[in-house]
Amino acid sequence: MSLNPPTQYRTESNLRARQRLWEYQRPPLDLVEWVLGLIGLRSGSAANVLDVGCGNGLYLRRLHSYGIKAVGCDLSGGMLAATARSLEDVDLVNGDVTALPFDSASFDVVLAPHMLYHVDDRRTAALELRRVLRPGGHCVAVTNGVDHMRSLRALVEQAVRQVTPGWVMRDPSTEAFSLENGAEQLGIAFSQVACVRAEGVASVELDDAAIAADYVASTADHYQPQTARPWAEVVEDVRESVQQIIDQFGVFVVRGVTGAFVCT
Repeated sequence: MSLNPPTQYRTESNLRARQRLWEYQRPPLDLVEWVLGLIGLRSGSAANVLDVGCGNGLYLRRLHSYGIKAVGCDLSGGMLAATARSLEDVDLVNGDVTALPFDSASFDVVLAPHMLYHVDDRRTAALELRRVLRPGGHCVAVTNGVDHMRSLRALVEQAVRQVTPGWVMRDPSTEAFSLENGAEQLGIAFSQVACVRAEGVASVELDDAAIAADYVASTADHYQPQTARPWAEVVEDVRESVQQIIDQFGVFVVRGVTGAFVCT
């Protein structure tokens, strides 16, 4: 499986499908606020921030509202275009985390939110994140744990195994770079790496099966090469299974397991 198929982030549609699911968390976790709070980034901060893998600008919009100087960097031109549409007067750079187009020691804070698991050469990426960080600065890398979204993943596996016995949905965020193995990977570049898990986080409670189906559909280019079953059929099976659970229990519950590494 490619960790970052070229079609995945050509536009923001796949990312938005996944973001929408988390809008059903009750009560919601303000993940951006939680991440920024780990290093005390608040309104009026004088920190100079780099958001690597900025996506459609989730973190940049909050930083902008705080009056914090921030630069967004992403490999996808489609993601940068989406950010530019939603946020004026923001510095955006098209760049690869394994060869960041910035001088050494340029930023007080470097954010890598839910992106390192898309990178094949994470050793070089970690070294680059460290290179552009000023002495005394902080890098925050956000990812998930092995139990992240297990209930939905189980339904996807059930659907795929009708054609591909024993298939496992190997999510890069729970395997390639996760809360369980990320510290060692970052430790090659940073002297201190602290893993902080978001505790007491509410589950997502879906009463609309289409939200789960759209999430699964957004991952087609990751997983379709692993099975002969058309991904659209997998998506429909998952939608039907989620609907059955909603009909029986009122909601379909998805539990997120998220955290961050604070590196110096």
